[in-house]
Parts: sequence; C-alpha cells; structure tokens
Amino acid sequence: MHLQTFGRYEMIRKLSRSMTDVYLARDPELGREVVLKLIEHSRDDLTQVLIEAEKRGAALQKQLHRLDRRILEVYECGEQNGCFFVAMEYFPGQTVAEILKLERRLEPARAARYAAEICNQLRTLHAFVSDIDGRKTAVVHGDIKPSNIQVGTSDELRLIDFGIAKVITFTHNLTHHNLGSPSYCSPERIKDSKVDQFSDLWAVGVSLYEMLAGIPPYQADDTRKLEELIQSKKPARPLPAACPTGLAAIVSKALAPDMVNRYASAAAFEDDLRAFLTSRTTVAERESSQVRTSNPTVVTQPAAATKPAGSQAQPAIKPLRPSQWGNLTIAALAGVLAGLLLFIPIGYYYRFQSAASRLRSVRDYAHSSVEVLNSDWKLYTDLKSHNRFLGQLSPAIQLDGPMRANLVAAADNILDSFRNSSDGELSDFDWKKARLCLNYALQIEGADSKLKGEMAVCNGYLNLLANPKPPKAALSIESFRQAESYLPKWSDPHLGLARVYIYAFHNIGQGLAEFHQAEQLGYRLGPREAVEKADGYLFRAEWALGRARRTPPSDNKERSKWLALAHDDAERARRLYQPIVGFSNVNASLEQLDQNTASQEELRLASMPKTPVRSRAGTKQAANRRWH
Repeated sequence: MHLQTFGRYEMIRKLSRSMTDVYLARDPELGREVVLKLIEHSRDDLTQVLIEAEKRGAALQKQLHRLDRRILEVYECGEQNGCFFVAMEYFPGQTVAEILKLERRLEPARAARYAAEICNQLRTLHAFVSDIDGRKTAVVHGDIKPSNIQVGTSDELRLIDFGIAKVITFTHNLTHHNLGSPSYCSPERIKDSKVDQFSDLWAVGVSLYEMLAGIPPYQADDTRKLEELIQSKKPARPLPAACPTGLAAIVSKALAPDMVNRYASAAAFEDDLRAFLTSRTTVAERESSQVRTSNPTVVTQPAAATKPAGSQAQPAIKPLRPSQWGNLTIAALAGVLAGLLLFIPIGYYYRFQSAASRLRSVRDYAHSSVEVLNSDWKLYTDLKSHNRFLGQLSPAIQLDGPMRANLVAAADNILDSFRNSSDGELSDFDWKKARLCLNYALQIEGADSKLKGEMAVCNGYLNLLANPKPPKAALSIESFRQAESYLPKWSDPHLGLARVYIYAFHNIGQGLAEFHQAEQLGYRLGPREAVEKADGYLFRAEWALGRARRTPPSDNKERSKWLALAHDDAERARRLYQPIVGFSNVNASLEQLDQNTASQEELRLASMPKTPVRSRAGTKQAANRRWH
C-alpha cells in the first residue's frame, strides 16, 4: 500500500513489509511518532489468521506494558479504511539483524549481554498470567529472532512484534500454530507445530549463535531440507574459535538435541549468561566437564627407588670408560639434532608468517583491481599447497577465516551497493568481480547457501548484460529462481526477476508481481524501480498501440479497445515518470509518451464514424417533415 495518511496518522516512511505493512507515522493530535501496522482485509484464511493473531498480540502487549515498561506500549487498534491496524510506541534504533548485516558478527560479551536481556524480558513474559477470553493463560512470544530484537541508541534492548504472541492455557500447556520463522523453530515445534516457553528459549539460543557466528546454526537450500536438518538432532557447526569456552558451552546447552538437556527456564538461561559475563563458571561448563571426565582412567606411577640405609656415597668424579665416550658423542649429536629440530620449525614458521602477513589483514577487494585479488588468491593457494603435508598442524589453516571474510565482504559490498542504489545501469557494478570473490569463497567453504544464492544473483545479471533479449535472457530467470531457493528471505532475486520480465520479455504483470514480493520481504522501492515500472507500462502501451495500427479501420470496435488499453498504460507510465523528471532516461521516455499519445489521437479520429453533410434545402425539408 502506498499511503500518505491513514485516519489521523501522517505516514513518514515504510519500515518493513512481511506479513503486515509496517509504517513510521506521526500522530498530529498527540505530537508523537508511532509505529503503525496495517493488514488489508481479505476473505482468505491466512489473512483472517493474521488479523486474529494481531488482535490477541495487541491485547497481550497492552497488559504486558503495564507490568514491564520495556514492552512497547500499544496505543490503539481497530478497524479503519478496510484495514485492521495497530498503533504502538516507536522505539528508534536498529534491529540485531540490521546490526549483523553491518558488522557481520558481535563481540562475545555484547552478544551474551543482549541474550541475557532477552531472557530477562522472557522471565516477565512467561510468568505473566493473562485473562483472555475469560481463561487464565500464560504467554509466549513465538517469533524471537534477530529482526525482532531492537537495540536503541543507548544500547538498551526491546523485544518487538508480538503479532503472533500466543497464550497457553493451564489445561493445555501447548498451543498450535504454523506462523514463525523456520530457522528459529525448535525440533519439537517443527514436528508438532506446538509452541511453548521452550520454543522461545530455543529461538534465543539460535539468535545468540547467529550473533556470535554471523549466520544461523542451521542452513539448507529450502525450507523442507532446513526443517529436516533441525529435526535430525545433528549438532550445529562449531562456533568461531574466538568464542570463549564458557559461552560456547551455553550455546551448546541451549541448542541441545534433547529438550531435557536444555535450560529449563528463561531464568536459568539468564543466570548462566550473567555468570559468563562476570567470569564465573557456568552450569553449562560444569555439565560438559562432567561428561568429559566420567569414567576416568587412573594411571598409577611406580614408586621411586630408595637407597639402602647403609650404602656408601659414590665418588664425585669417576673416570670415563671408552664406552662412555661413545655415549657422550651420541648425546652431543642428539643435542645438535634437537637444536636443528627446534630451529628449523621456528625458521619455517617465521618465513610462513612473513609471506602470509598480507592475507591476515583486512583487504578491500571490492575497490581493488582483479590483479590484486588474483595475486592474493594465488599466494593463499600456494601456501595451502606447500603446507598440506602438515595436515591439521598446517599454519595455512589459520588463513581460511580471514581470506574468506575478505572475499565475502567484497561480494556483499558490490551486491549491497546495487541494492541500495538508484542507479539502473547494470554495467556500473562489477558483477564479474563479485562472482570471482564468491567463487573463491566457496572453494574455501562450499556448503554456504548464502554464497551460492549471491553467486546465482551475479550470474543472472551477467547473463542479462550479455543476452538482454529472448531466448537467452531466460537463463537469467533460471539463475534468479535458483537464487530465490537459496535466499528465500532476500529481495535481490525478485528485483532481478522484475528487470528480466520487464526489459527482456516486456511482461509488466510478472514484473509487478516480483516487485510485490520484494516489498513483502522488506525492500523499499525507489526511483530506479519506479522507472522500471513506468518503462514496463510504456512497453505495453506501445504494444497495444501497434495492435491498434494493425487493426483494419473497418473494425472500429477492436481498434477502440486497443487504443483504450494503450491510453490507460500510457497514463500509468506518465504518473510514474512525472515525479522523477530529470532522473535516468525519464525525459526521453516522456517525449516518447507524447509522440505515442499523438499517434493514438490520430488513430482515434480516423476511427470515428463520418457524419454526412446535408444541404440547407434538405435540412429545411427535414425540419418541415418534423413539424407536419
């Protein structure tokens, strides 16, 4: 929805779109900014479920705010202008998801502090007893994830989006629903669609892992495979080596395959996080230590030999026998050999560190030449190859993380710059370098679905640059669909698909559908997308005008139909072009529209039926006939 006002609220900007439209708005009557959530009414079942969930969530949030001021206040909710709406307190800041996008991962103490604060708020939530529909109920949030954790300017934290918060009756301790984000769902929730307090705690564990590692613990090519992986009870990939042992133990306990081994409550989870933050031994550490030391093997050492009581002292110096000279020679050679064995590895390690020093530093490949990138990659692969004989002791293993991080950062920089730009020229962005960085990064770790998705996006745009017209342009559609399967929550594949459908296939309908998908995923369309939409309408208007020209003049009805379609699409294009006159190719497109409009008018006039011209005498006779 594109609104300037909603009731008394003045729209400032769209914040996001997922299952609901979320706006930042101003309430002029009370002089404050609010978050406004809107759901357009529809008869489909999903919309009804969402509205019911938002109603319950708003009612719960109102009650919770009175108990804990950290829960954002709901000002009002109801029905208006064909929508259900909720107006609530605006808490400025960034979500943890937005912070991770910028910083990639958080420092361990900061991540633990955020997780502890979430648990503290969950203690309030899970202990709350509400009277909903005349029944006493406990509450769960139901959708904890980085994008629903807001961090304010003073580093304070708020849980947001209680839209699918659920109540749990004391007679039925679980509640069913299928809303929520699969990456953050516990194995039990995926299996039975049931939500309880343990579902919230699992989601906190996943969010903590993501804050520390930069990615969720479980990733797969599609939702079905992701759910199977979570239910498989396979442990998550190890956290980065920089993660402290105590915090890694906490994450391991929070994501234990069996529920009985996880934290029993938000309070227990929080207490362990606070113990870590104050350098105390955590419960998770003690439990993991007990597992490691169970059934220890006791090794007894032989007692030292003792001298007989009456034994005489040996002389201080004994003459060396010939055999002992040989022993000394062997000892000397052994000492030299030991020195060499010590010196050679130290020298080898020093030379390695000197050669690899530039690979351990931050490298800005996004703004470096391809020659620099390829030179670093050759050095990396040479060092890996020369040290492969050392196996897991190879110092080159330490280069994997920094090298991959620099490559991924460069690719992300290029993709982000396109996503956040209004520039519509694909050739202005270095897609080849982004693809090269991703190719190298995947050679280091080939199972990363995010990188595979980004690679598919690059392939889609590179093919479109090389093959802008059908049939080869269809290869770009395949690439962007593949990217969508790897990146189901990203808008990038849909922006690429919209461009292909509009410019290669002149299909504005498909293009608009992809733009809609991008908006649902939180992308805010800008002037570049406005031009693409307008160009799509212009292409369709010209196609309809061509059909009108090819229609015989005798078939006036058919020609009028095509002219009306051409006129409607031309006006749609004009409305999109006019607010951004001067941007991109807009001026030239408006001139083309004017020419097309003139052609439409000529055809319209040519199609009008000719009115016969009567003589004055004939007219007078006809008038006389009417009056007699």
